[in-house]
Amino acid sequence: MNEGELEQRYAALGVQPGVTLEELERAYLKKNFGLLKGRTGSATEANPQLDAERRALRDHYDRLVDHLRASQLAGGDGAARRKPQLPAYHAPRPVVAPPPTAPLPVPARREAEEWAPLAFDNWKVNTFVPPALLLLTFLVNLSPLKFLLTGFHVWMHEFGHATAAWMCGFRATPLPFGWTPVEPVYSHFVYFGVLLMFVILFLAGLKERKVWPMLAAVVLAAVQYYMTWRMPELRQEFWWGAFGGVGGEFYLSTLFMLSFWVQLPEKFRWGACRYVFFLIGATAFLNIWWHWRDVYRGLEEIPFGSMINGEEDAGGDMNKLMDGFGWKKFDIRRTYWLLGGWCWAALGLMWLIFVLRLNQAADWVAGRFMRPAGES
Repeated sequence: MNEGELEQRYAALGVQPGVTLEELERAYLKKNFGLLKGRTGSATEANPQLDAERRALRDHYDRLVDHLRASQLAGGDGAARRKPQLPAYHAPRPVVAPPPTAPLPVPARREAEEWAPLAFDNWKVNTFVPPALLLLTFLVNLSPLKFLLTGFHVWMHEFGHATAAWMCGFRATPLPFGWTPVEPVYSHFVYFGVLLMFVILFLAGLKERKVWPMLAAVVLAAVQYYMTWRMPELRQEFWWGAFGGVGGEFYLSTLFMLSFWVQLPEKFRWGACRYVFFLIGATAFLNIWWHWRDVYRGLEEIPFGSMINGEEDAGGDMNKLMDGFGWKKFDIRRTYWLLGGWCWAALGLMWLIFVLRLNQAADWVAGRFMRPAGES
């Protein structure tokens, strides 16, 4: 070999002229290991470029070993070492996985594939985040920042009236300044529009084999049917005209918080939005529950009148309950206090289900009974 070729081979192995056989061997092994460490793809996947680089590196090593041995012999060194015998290199053969013999598992996100707070199957998030958010909301309600949350309380009240009207098939428009006009005339557009949303929720849950959205869609569709076609007109007016305002603040805010644990279909982008909904529901629920706790204990009066026309407005929700539906003050205090207790119970039960991981039973049902056609 000429000097230029020698310099090229020394540079390829990262050594200098005069290197010993031991040093040359260590340099070769280090370079070879570096190539293996930097390979991409599966360990069983063939890589022609990598194989070519390793063969070239082995050729540089073999030629330099021969050169060093020849130089030692020419210099009278009879103790020249035998050329180290390295194991022959063979390119790995690709391994073909055997065909699956069992049905594929239910598609689900793994904690390692996404940020933990967005994962629905993260036990720590399901256990500790909701109580922490409740505590945070409670502290904010005790601070001067409470007035910033008043808008959410008003909206929740008006949506309580509106959702009750929609479930009865009536047009309603919740306005942010404390008024919800309702047209107490049945509307096909409202009824079938709301029903269509429930159907979309059910089909999306069925496609992704998620039990909770499907169950919610079926229950809500059944409630809508009863409230529209089976409930007497006077009872319908009771729900959307009198009880649904304050009642909606209780049960809608509770549903907002309960939905934190429900894994909605992917198209709803629910991973981050559920935090916002929980905070809105928590601030509205804590505000209305605290108020009616004081009312029940006699520390505050029943809120008669309305937000727009004041306490003298005979069209207020509490006025309608007493004048139109024959409720007594005791009935009002006791009913809303009990409703708050049932909401706390529902929230605690949902939390306990996910803490004990009982929700996995629903996932098992989804994987066993909702397989695509063709799977055994």
